[in-house]
This record gives sequence, C-alpha cells and structure tokens, in this order.
Amino acid sequence: MTSFEMELLESGFTAKDLNYLHKNISRYGSSLREVVLELGKRFVMVLSISAGVSLVFLALVLFAERHNIISGGVSLIVVLLITWFFQPPVITYKAWRYRKLSLSSSKGR
Repeated sequence: MTSFEMELLESGFTAKDLNYLHKNISRYGSSLREVVLELGKRFVMVLSISAGVSLVFLALVLFAERHNIISGGVSLIVVLLITWFFQPPVITYKAWRYRKLSLSSSKGR
C-alpha cells in the first residue's frame, strides 16, 4: 500500500472505496491522485447543478401554474437522479473533503 493510499484511508476513505477507484483506474487509466482530485472537483460541480435545479424549482413554485409545477418538479427530480447516479456521492464527497484539507494544509506550509 502506498503512502498516498494510507493518507486516503486516514482521511475517511475505506478499503472498498479504494478498490472501486482502482477498478476504474485499471479500466480507464490515470493515477489514483489524479482521480481523487478530479472527483473532488466533480463534487463541487454536482452541488452547483443541484443548487441550479433547486433555484429553477423555486422559480416554478413562485411563478408557474400548478400543472407546470408538478411536471417541472418531476423532470427536475429526474435530472438530479441522473446527475447523482453518474457521480458516486459518497466517494466524491470524500474526495472533495480530502482535496480541501490537502489544499489548506499545503497553503499553511
């Protein structure tokens, strides 16, 4: 086990998470560090999409008619499900947290 993998385990990743990442790396290439940093960026993107969907739904509630609210709400839920399905939320959150902690600790040096 590498020192980077030990860092990840100490920051909250599980052995199962690391196995999942290694399977994807073996299929698609790249390094573990690059994958973790990219997943951290994707978590922020998914949160941004979720916030945008929430704002659209709020606009629907405030300005649309009842049947448009229902159909728009259902379609926005489908968008959120698809968005979160393609990004494993737990692993991306752990990667974001690791990325945030590693960047803040490197600034303090």
